[in-house]
Amino acid sequence: MNYCGGFLSPRECTKRSLFLVFTISFTAIYLIFYLYAPHHLAALFKSDNLHKESEKNLLKKNLTNFKQISGKENGELPPENEKSGNKATPTPTQSFTFIINEEEKCKDKTPFLVLLISTTAAELQHRRAIRESWGSEAAVPGVDIVRLFMLGIENKGANKDVLLRESNQYHDIIQQDFLDTYNNLTLKTLMGMRWVASYCSGARFAMKTDSDVFVNTMYLIEKLLRPLPPSTQNYFTGHLMKGHTPIRNKASKWYISEEEFPGKKYHPFCSGTGYVFSGDLAAKIVNASLTIKYIHLEDVYIGFCLNAKGVEIVPLSYSLFNIHKVPFSPCMYNKIITSHHIQPHEHILYWEILQEKKHTC
Repeated sequence: MNYCGGFLSPRECTKRSLFLVFTISFTAIYLIFYLYAPHHLAALFKSDNLHKESEKNLLKKNLTNFKQISGKENGELPPENEKSGNKATPTPTQSFTFIINEEEKCKDKTPFLVLLISTTAAELQHRRAIRESWGSEAAVPGVDIVRLFMLGIENKGANKDVLLRESNQYHDIIQQDFLDTYNNLTLKTLMGMRWVASYCSGARFAMKTDSDVFVNTMYLIEKLLRPLPPSTQNYFTGHLMKGHTPIRNKASKWYISEEEFPGKKYHPFCSGTGYVFSGDLAAKIVNASLTIKYIHLEDVYIGFCLNAKGVEIVPLSYSLFNIHKVPFSPCMYNKIITSHHIQPHEHILYWEILQEKKHTC
C-alpha cells in the first residue's frame, strides 16, 4: 500500500518517510536535552564542586593536623578569650593523646607536691641525676612527692624501646603524641597540667620546672609551702615577669611574630624555669587554654591563662627563683629554690653537699 498519497514513487516515498522519522527523532532528543540536561548538568557540576570542596577541606584538615604535630601551627578552637590580647583561634590541646601515662600514680595517695619536669628523650643523664637528688620522691621526709618527666615524640633518631624500658623501671614518665620541639613547649606544659587535673586533682601543690634546673625541694616545702601560703586556692608564684613586651627580633630565642601575637604587652607571668601553683589551678589553666589562642612561649601563655581566670601571681623575693645559674655554695643554695643551667653531675653534687651542710648556715 502506498502511504504517500499516490503522488510519489515508492522510492521517493521511502526517502520521505525516513526523513520524517529522523526529523521527529531529532526534535524529540533536542526537547529532552533542552528540558532535562541543564538541571542534570548543574547537578553534576554541583556534585563535582562538592567533591572538590570536600577534598579541599580534607586536605586542609590533614595539613592542620600535620602542622599541629610538627609544631608549625596549632589548629583551631572556639573564639579566644578577649582578655588574652590574642585575636586568632586557640589550639585543640585536648586532641593529643598519651603514649606513656601513669594513671595510677596518685591512686592511693594525695601528694603534697607534684613535680612536673620538662625533658627530652635524649636527656637520660639529667633524669637519672634528678631521681638521685632533689627530684627523689623521698627527698623530704614525711612529705608525699610525685615526680613526672614530661616528653613529646622525637622526629627521628629516638630509641622508643629505651624510653619504654626507662618508663617501666621508674614509672615517672608521661608522653603525648606531639612533636617534641621548642615551639611545642606550651603543649608539653599543658600536658602536665592536664595530667594533674585528670589523675591527681587532690594534689596540694605542683611545680613545673626544667631538667637543667636545680630545685631545692627541701627549702621549697619547709620554708614556702609547709607554712601554708595565705590561700591554697588560686596560688601561683615563681620568678615574676611583669611589663614584658613581645620581641620582634627574629634572631632572638624569644622572637614572636605579630601574626602569632599581635598585642603590644604580655600579661604578668612567671619564668618557665620554675613556678609553683596550687593543685586546683591545673584544671583551671587547662580550661582556660580551650579559649585562648596558642602561642609557643610556654610561660607567657600560662600567664594568659591565669589572667583569663582572674588569678594574680604572688610576688616573692627574686633571690628565691633564679633564672640564671647561681654560683654554688651550701649557704647560698640552702636559701634559694631554683638555679638554672645545671649539668647532671651538678644536680647530684649540689644536693649531697646541701644534705651534709644544711644545718651549718
